[in-house]
Amino acid sequence: MFDTDRTRRVAELIKRQLSMLIIRELDDDRINSVSVTGVTVSRDLKQSTIYVSTIDKTLEPSQIEQLLNNSSKYLRHLLSQQIALRMTPKLVFKYDHSIQRGVELTQLIDRLNKNNAA
Repeated sequence: MFDTDRTRRVAELIKRQLSMLIIRELDDDRINSVSVTGVTVSRDLKQSTIYVSTIDKTLEPSQIEQLLNNSSKYLRHLLSQQIALRMTPKLVFKYDHSIQRGVELTQLIDRLNKNNAA
């Protein structure tokens, strides 16, 4: 129970701080519209997976992942200055496809409803 609660609190703290750091500290217009949608942290707090999404379609999801993962050491350093942990977790960025899937499902439902109404 304690481990689960602690990892959840740490994940939420990382999510809040990284959301701000990505916007303020990374000087790359291509990823300014990136949103942190979720964070998971390993039980030992050594690694965290950060899920990101964007509404800007100029970059492929793999390019966004690559840009953020290339900046992960810098972001980890900045994060270590913001949060009080003995060891700041390693940051691994992954693109969150769930928002895009939700939009596609909504469009599909709308088309089905339109076809049924006709």
